[in-house]
Amino acid sequence: MCTALSIKSNENKCFFGRNMDLAYTFNQSGIIIPRNYQYQDKVTGNMVINKRAIIGMGTVIDNHPAIADAMNEAGLACAGLNFAGYAYFEEKRVPDKINLAPYDFIQWVLSNYETVDEVKEAIKNIEFVNVPINDKTPVAMLHWMIADKTGKSIVVEKTKEKITVHDNPVGVMTNNPTFDWHLTNLNEYMHLTPNQPKATMWSNQELRPLGIGAGTLGIPGDFASVSRFVRIAYIRSQMPTIENDMQALTQFFHMLDYVKMVKGGVITEEGLEDSTLYSSCMDLEKGIYYYKTHDNSRINAIDMHKEQLEGKELKLFPYVSTQDINYQN
Repeated sequence: MCTALSIKSNENKCFFGRNMDLAYTFNQSGIIIPRNYQYQDKVTGNMVINKRAIIGMGTVIDNHPAIADAMNEAGLACAGLNFAGYAYFEEKRVPDKINLAPYDFIQWVLSNYETVDEVKEAIKNIEFVNVPINDKTPVAMLHWMIADKTGKSIVVEKTKEKITVHDNPVGVMTNNPTFDWHLTNLNEYMHLTPNQPKATMWSNQELRPLGIGAGTLGIPGDFASVSRFVRIAYIRSQMPTIENDMQALTQFFHMLDYVKMVKGGVITEEGLEDSTLYSSCMDLEKGIYYYKTHDNSRINAIDMHKEQLEGKELKLFPYVSTQDINYQN
């Protein structure tokens, strides 16, 4: 489970982020990967040098960063979302291709490129290989949403048939099934409107709305991927005018709240309670990573430009998981 979102303000500033929906934590923290940081490619065994500074949320496994969502210093951003049952990764390296482990894709994108168009061209030369970080950590089945400062975004999916790059005209993404199916499914909800329907007559009976919001009757309210896609695509399409960064940030988190997972609402096959572990919003112009967590509703911020972006050490920021309250008396 997860939901990704991108929006643009009236000032043409772009914001990108996601809900991370999980039934467990993954030792996550805010993380900055500086230029010149080195790590080992688990597929080839070669050392990789990070070319552009990256900020996001992730974890470190055996000295290897694994990024869930992040942006680079040029304002290119990427998030990986669950795609189990559809994702397929090769068991062996493919000749004449750039072979990548899926958990390295975000870092590869953000280290090497600055725009969505550059990434679209480069993806023609890659292949995903099912090589785990270690024998205790299986490869996550993912697909990815990528966005840049122009507001352009794409979705990258690898199925058994091929790698597909979808242009993303709705600026959102969830999980299964494939992205093109989700776009087609939106046609079933074209009747949705924020406007109140007018009274009408059925035979001799006048029918009136029973309350405010009747224009959205029929919008799915469950937690399933298909339903969350419809809800986030609808609410994004009706987004109000956004005048400044603070309005954008506030609106962004409210939109993610519209599709968040609440504990008790979904129990996994393993008997665990699924929930929105955290929600993130990245200011692609300023390089600020905002997030709030399941256990702390306050918005936290990490500004990459307040840190050293050249170096060989990761910078980790503690994940805030204790609620604080602003007592006014």
